[in-house]
Amino acid sequence: MSFESLVEPNWWIWLAAMLLFTLWRLGSGLLQGRWLAERLPIVAAALDLVLFPLVLLGLGVLTGLAARTLGLDGATASIRTATLALVYVAGGWLVARLIESILAARTEALSERIPKLMMGLIHGAFMFVGLALFLWSQDVSFTGVWLSTGVAAAVLGLALQRTLGDLFSGIALGIERPFSLGDWIELSDGTVGQVIDLNWRATRLRGWDNATHVIPNSRMASESLKNLHDDQHLFAPWYFVKIPAEVDPRFASALILDAAMRCESVLKFPHPIVRLADATTVPYSYMVWVHLRNYPAMFRGREELFREIHWALQRAGIGLAPEVREMRTRRAPEVQTEPPTILLALKGLDMAGLLTYEELEQIAARAVYAYFDSGHVILAEGAMSDAFYVIVGGLVEAAITLPDRTRTVTEVLAPGSHFGITTMLANEPSFLELRARSDVSLIRIDLEVVRTLLANRPELAERLARIVKERVDAADAARAASRQPVGRLSLRDIRQRIEGLRLRHPRAPRRL
Repeated sequence: MSFESLVEPNWWIWLAAMLLFTLWRLGSGLLQGRWLAERLPIVAAALDLVLFPLVLLGLGVLTGLAARTLGLDGATASIRTATLALVYVAGGWLVARLIESILAARTEALSERIPKLMMGLIHGAFMFVGLALFLWSQDVSFTGVWLSTGVAAAVLGLALQRTLGDLFSGIALGIERPFSLGDWIELSDGTVGQVIDLNWRATRLRGWDNATHVIPNSRMASESLKNLHDDQHLFAPWYFVKIPAEVDPRFASALILDAAMRCESVLKFPHPIVRLADATTVPYSYMVWVHLRNYPAMFRGREELFREIHWALQRAGIGLAPEVREMRTRRAPEVQTEPPTILLALKGLDMAGLLTYEELEQIAARAVYAYFDSGHVILAEGAMSDAFYVIVGGLVEAAITLPDRTRTVTEVLAPGSHFGITTMLANEPSFLELRARSDVSLIRIDLEVVRTLLANRPELAERLARIVKERVDAADAARAASRQPVGRLSLRDIRQRIEGLRLRHPRAPRRL
């Protein structure tokens, strides 16, 4: 039984069914075609793949029936052939549409979506397969088809040479994928934009001004470009700051690093890096390398970084030194800058409010600056500290060695932090290794001046005892976590040790 024998006796039922299918497919109500296409695209594509070919076959049979009714019997065979060709080609297109719906459901992110060019090639390939199956079913020779279309293909190839070049360049870009949808790229002419589409002819970029740049695929495939990646990729730019050569490079690097650490947009891990980039010319050039969340965050991060560097240099009395080309005849004032005095640095500590100005002067008189390069071990694990260190510039990392000999960083100390008081007052070896994470500047305070201070200020004993107790408890917790022996010290034991320091030192008369 043929399909025509089913349709022709009940032609009015098939006509009504096709009209209902058309209304259902164009409707946007609940469970109608457009509603399904928006919410359940895979289901809609599968229904179209089953129902649409039946509608085309029914339409062809009804058209042939109308031709015979009008006395056009000779057109019946042509209508049947055209209907079959349309069904095969439409079937290939519907299969490609189902594949597209499945891939789109699995790749929701913009960077993972398949470019329109590749989907167009998939549609074209399946439609070509459908046409080939139709020709094979009609016993048509492919050799004859190729020979009959060869001349026309040659003429079209010459006429569409640039267009075909863009097409194959787009195919190469889709296969190699030097960039994905959603990536920011920069071309050799300075054009910067986000990739929003890659079709058969051109790549479309959306710039910061929301304008669309249409770049032919042949140009995109032939020129160099910089991929700045999407919003999920870290962006690590570096910037240069010029500072007068009279400023101590260690002091300048510490100021810039401290300014970078205060920026909210700059990531703390990986931490910023500051290096003296060029000291062969005046002014000196310093490079600061930072990491940002992504490329679009670069603008806010750069502004915030330069603002913090400006404020840091301004507070230190240092002005930026841009290259000036103009000639002047007046005598320029000599720039004399140096790191802040030890007394000024000590005033910035939290405990400075508990000490008098004379006591701060006594501490400063027995303190010196100490400088360490990046990677230098300042205080080894298990060693005794003979001094109290205050960080003025740079970063110091505290680490512990676990039983399996792996080294774990427990804390990164920033400017204003201090270390050494626990081992100094509790007479315990250091349970941490303190190493310079960057070039650091420290203030080293002698142990003897601390003992003298405790002998003159017994009211500080209780506060120091609590501070030492907190740090000893932290040491015990770290040792327990690393399965090392734990030595418990109570608050009473620490008070007795500090009292012993006081008794071994007679009080000095207070200055009025």
